[in-house]
This record gives sequence, structure tokens and C-alpha cells, in this order.
Amino acid sequence: MNNRLTIREFLKVFDCIRTNGDKQDHKYHLGEINAWHDYDGYTCWLGYKDVTVTLMFHSSLKIEYDKASNYSDFIQQCLSLTHNNTSS
Repeated sequence: MNNRLTIREFLKVFDCIRTNGDKQDHKYHLGEINAWHDYDGYTCWLGYKDVTVTLMFHSSLKIEYDKASNYSDFIQQCLSLTHNNTSS
């Protein structure tokens, strides 16, 4: 299930949220997904409910979640964001 989106697609989601989302307390919010990064931008995170995706320098990726249903919902929202972002 983790292979449904690549790091490149997660980075597109991150950029979409950063570009179109609202910034509050060092995090960007778009819908139910949050995006944030460390001070130098080498590590970025996407968060949704109990799901956290860590995007690290040199294309490393770490996905953590407790409920598979939340991860599935998260992936669907990410796919929707990337689809809507590329079709406009």
C-alpha cells in the first residue's frame, strides 16, 4: 500500500499545500492535510489524522500510521490534490 505514491508525488502534494494552503504556526493547511518543514527545508512532513509522511533529503521516505483507513483516506486526498493541480 505504501507504494501507491512515490516521493515525487508526495513532494507535489507538499508543494500544492504550501502554495495554496493557509499558513498557521509554521504549518500549511489545505483541507485536512497539513504540511511543514524544518528550518532549512531538508526534511518535510505531511500530516493527516494519525498519518505522518516524512520526506527526507536524498529521496528518503518514511510513512507512519495507526489506522489503515486513515492512510487510505489520506492517499485519496493526495491523489485528488495532485490530479487537480496537474489538470489546471
